[in-house]
Amino acid sequence: MRRPCAAWGVETMRLPRGNLLSILALIGVALAVAFLFIGVGHSLIVLTSGRVSESALTIQRGRWEWVAASIAVFLAFLALIPVRLKRDWRSHGIYAAFVISLFAEMFGFPLTAYFLSTLLGLTFFERQFMLYMYKIGMPLGSLITFMGVLLVVLGWREVYRAKDRLATRGLYSYLRHPQYLGLLLVTAGWLVHWPTIPGLVMWPLLVLLYYRLSVREEKYLAETFGNEYWAYAEKTPGLLPFRLNRVK
Repeated sequence: MRRPCAAWGVETMRLPRGNLLSILALIGVALAVAFLFIGVGHSLIVLTSGRVSESALTIQRGRWEWVAASIAVFLAFLALIPVRLKRDWRSHGIYAAFVISLFAEMFGFPLTAYFLSTLLGLTFFERQFMLYMYKIGMPLGSLITFMGVLLVVLGWREVYRAKDRLATRGLYSYLRHPQYLGLLLVTAGWLVHWPTIPGLVMWPLLVLLYYRLSVREEKYLAETFGNEYWAYAEKTPGLLPFRLNRVK
């Protein structure tokens, strides 16, 4: 059987050299990392100063240019995660919906804060939410998101290097689906950073969809690489760094 002329990992797809989308995605990754470090730095400055201004305890509203820029940066990650079948876009579509709803609330219109403050009758809910964000949400959430970014980028690098072979080195020697786990960590980190009702609803669905996507790709790779893939899958965990069950 003739093997495809693409780089194949468990997230399998053609990734041409010099692909413009990949370059733009890597730029987006760099901006995302800078965004995370700046956010954590700002949080630490606010907390260590001993004084938190009223403006720092106010959720940004109507900054739709920030919404658009943030969405563009974190959707750029999808260019590093190949799509083989049209139905694979279902998982990525929910990821996109999560990102859009998150930043729309963070910088545009804080629907969750308004809803909970009204429902619970908490006049100062916004202040309490922002204090949580500075003390816990931003530092912890940014760390989780950064770990996810690393998995996406390092996984892409191994798939790119593998070219027409099965990617089994680097992260792929520890996990068969490091990029999917990376996207789940990116979204989980943001959910810790800035909890929203839509995010809490969508994240479990994201986990389910990416798990199902990984199962479909297991079958495809087994058909494509045969015994080579079975030997690799036998010794390498799938979506998590520990084995729940054997590949069938």
